[in-house]
Amino acid sequence: MAGKPQHWKERNGRYSARIVIPSSLRPYLDNRAELEIQLGGDRRTALRNHAAAVASMQRQIGIARLKHEAATGQQPKPAAHPLTAQQIALRDYQSQISFDSEIRAHDPRYAQIDPDPAYDAHPFRDGFAGKLSDDELEELVGLRIERTRLAGNTDAVKGTPEWRALAQALCIASYEAVARRYERNDGDFNGEPSHPLLVEAVKQEESQPLVSPVAGITFEDVIKEQERLASIGLSRPKSEATLEKYRNAKDDFEAFRKDKAVATVTLAEGRAWRDHMLVDGKLSRKTVHDKITIIRTLMGEANKQSENHMFPNGEPWAALELPVVQKGDSAERTYSLKDARHFLEFARTATRSSFRWIPWIVAHTGARVNEITVLEKRDIFEVEGFWFIHIRVGDGRKTKTNKARKVPVHPGLIKEGFIEWVKAQLDGKLFPGGKNEDQRLREWIHEKVFPKRTDLPPPNHGFRHLFEDALTGGVSERAALYIMGRSSGSSADDYGGSDVKLVEIAKQMKLVRDIVT
Repeated sequence: MAGKPQHWKERNGRYSARIVIPSSLRPYLDNRAELEIQLGGDRRTALRNHAAAVASMQRQIGIARLKHEAATGQQPKPAAHPLTAQQIALRDYQSQISFDSEIRAHDPRYAQIDPDPAYDAHPFRDGFAGKLSDDELEELVGLRIERTRLAGNTDAVKGTPEWRALAQALCIASYEAVARRYERNDGDFNGEPSHPLLVEAVKQEESQPLVSPVAGITFEDVIKEQERLASIGLSRPKSEATLEKYRNAKDDFEAFRKDKAVATVTLAEGRAWRDHMLVDGKLSRKTVHDKITIIRTLMGEANKQSENHMFPNGEPWAALELPVVQKGDSAERTYSLKDARHFLEFARTATRSSFRWIPWIVAHTGARVNEITVLEKRDIFEVEGFWFIHIRVGDGRKTKTNKARKVPVHPGLIKEGFIEWVKAQLDGKLFPGGKNEDQRLREWIHEKVFPKRTDLPPPNHGFRHLFEDALTGGVSERAALYIMGRSSGSSADDYGGSDVKLVEIAKQMKLVRDIVT
């Protein structure tokens, strides 16, 4: 086998066969995301054993698919990984040879007993010679055909010419394997198949062009590998919003170049895509800048995942010039004091708890709306006479930096009665609506708070930027970054959160002005 097979993985000089499990089938396979069989450190041996390993994993997935179809009432689908009878026979032959080698390595008694021609060879000879009925063939190789079907390599049905041809091909594989067993018992390990069907199959496989280990990797593969690594703690998880941006950008780029492979990306494609987006005029310069940056990020991640095999000569877009982004006035993304006061005063009239309190919390913490909609009563706590809001990470809750923080409750929010309201609530979630509550909030703002106003930023930006400006009135830069949930890029981001730090930050929060008064 000259090239890199499908489902092949190489890492640190070790080889394995790996198959990603479709998400719908994972409940039937212990909720695993993938199946993997180690093939050792010798490439030649690994290549020889690879097909059998893949077939074994595909059988497991096939069984899971049958269970899923039975549970959901779905109709069986065509073979997922179709192979010709010739290819199936070669895999089966290679699997039997590998099994023979394994037994010889562990039990000396095996090589001392020659196969019985009447039992081990002649039935298979009669099978591929066409002397056996379908029932006799099924008794001889029926289980192997079923394993092949479960692996998704065939959907041939007994009674059809396709099924009979496959059964005869498997008889050839077994007959040839028995011949190798005779030879090996005499010390000859150089034997090769002599039947034309297997001889031709070997030639076809060896004639396959050399395939780069990274040739078939797509941008979606890179993103999924990022998610897998994050799930086992080997990288920092990306937020759902970030992953959505990644996928939107890669979808646009793939649609433009009409190719999904990462390894074939060129500088010329990058320039053409950039110019197309700019000339088209539907996207802002910043959006074009961001999309190109995302693709560059994914290419860098692909190179890292492939241990620099993806782009050994350097990232193709290193010389790609990005659009110049003209930053607008930050005031355009910020509520004026007049609008902010109107908003908060209007919120006092709301009967829905999320409409009443989320604007006030966002205005006095700088938190993002989706960080507040999921708050629970236990997240509001007291230390040394100061109240805090615990913005958590985990159990479905996320922040943009994937880090939790404990934000002091502003005196203005306490004065408004927020703490007393929290104390009166039952344990559990403070606000109704779940993930859709931020959408309801936006609709309420447009329809009730600021009807017919189209010039205002959403509260995520309007209040967040306003509060960030208010923090300049006495809060240290490090405290401001912590309160706002921003990363400074320093290792200090990973420290703190002790009661001492919280109390000191809360003291500084007293210096931040009240928006309403």
